[in-house]
Amino acid sequence: MWVVIVMKKRTKMIYLCFVGGCIFVGVLIASVFLRGADHEENSVKALDWKANSEILKIAFEDARVKEMVMKGGEYGITGINSTSRDGKSCWLVEMSVQDDGWANKVGVIVDLNEKRVLDIQEEKHFKRMPERGVTDEERKRAIEIALKNDIVKEKIKGLVYEIGWVDVAGPRRRGEIPKERLIMVNIGIIGANIVYIVDVNLSEGKVVKITEAYWGGRISMENKEIAREIAKNDSRVREIIFEGLSDWKELKGFVVEYMYRDKIVGGKLLVDVYMHREKPEPEIAIIATVDLEEGKVTEIKELSSWSPPEDYKVIYKQ
Repeated sequence: MWVVIVMKKRTKMIYLCFVGGCIFVGVLIASVFLRGADHEENSVKALDWKANSEILKIAFEDARVKEMVMKGGEYGITGINSTSRDGKSCWLVEMSVQDDGWANKVGVIVDLNEKRVLDIQEEKHFKRMPERGVTDEERKRAIEIALKNDIVKEKIKGLVYEIGWVDVAGPRRRGEIPKERLIMVNIGIIGANIVYIVDVNLSEGKVVKITEAYWGGRISMENKEIAREIAKNDSRVREIIFEGLSDWKELKGFVVEYMYRDKIVGGKLLVDVYMHREKPEPEIAIIATVDLEEGKVTEIKELSSWSPPEDYKVIYKQ
């Protein structure tokens, strides 16, 4: 391919919050140790957003899974892979769940046809969790307050989410006694590059700030790649960005920067693909909105000038 793809990452202060959870996210990336199932190395790429969401909802509606995540507080989905059980094709939801200071590996085997969980496999005490600045009681209370907030409830309604991490908000100095106990609750939408960082004032028992940030796990990274390919191959996009050329060998010298922002509209995952043609001149910038479920570009917006999308935005502040 002759197209030069330039990927730029901008650093904002909000990522300081993310760093606090990096160790836990590292644990989440680990694969689940399987016992008693044939594990096939087929990724979630074979699923669309709708099927992916249905599998996750089936898993999380199981009473045993609910008990696990409620007990630990922090949990995350590391992936969805195909597997088999008794000769039937099934799906394996891989999870990491906190349990009394440890991370447990959990594998939930889902039969999509029968819409039920066939089995749950667990490897306890896989890795010690990093120490947090909150007690177990504070963690559970902060999560409860965050999930009861009307704005948060509206944002995650009908979606499968994870509680990536819970920690103290703001700078901490040795010997400092804060006037207010502020706790951050990280709520990530599974399969999308959307995270809500909810600042909870435990002293007053209420949410004081909600930030929408744009990062995600392995599943959402795969969505980016799919959305980019759909956008690049749309005839209208090719006409605007690549001057109508369809043979990629003719595109030597084109420099195109790609950035992405996910959004959920009517239960569908849409990806805004920001495309900035730096060369040849003149510079051109568009936003191609991709419907992953339908596999097509639904809207194209031409920009008068290039302006990278924000890494985060505050959607509520007291």
